[in-house]
Amino acid sequence: MISSDPRVPWPPRASHPADNSTLPLYMVLFFLLGVFSFATYGLSDGEGALILASIISGVFFACFLILFAIYWVGYLLKGHASWLAERQADSDGPSTGHQPEA
Repeated sequence: MISSDPRVPWPPRASHPADNSTLPLYMVLFFLLGVFSFATYGLSDGEGALILASIISGVFFACFLILFAIYWVGYLLKGHASWLAERQADSDGPSTGHQPEA
């Protein structure tokens, strides 16, 4: 159970996934692999190579788009959590949707 005593320190929080550099690194990697395979698609002469290169480049770009969406949803959720924490700190309690009475 978590104590409400202000003298008790909070346990250390894990970093947010949006702060981690691994996901943007994978995004860049898949984007570059997609560009490279698309260039291979343009340079290939055989019909089988064209089909294979187009499928591979499509898969790499799809992976890039999925990671891009995951990263930005995480970034937006992190911003929302920060906003919600500031709002709760201002009202000195959990948000109930009511304005404090003056």
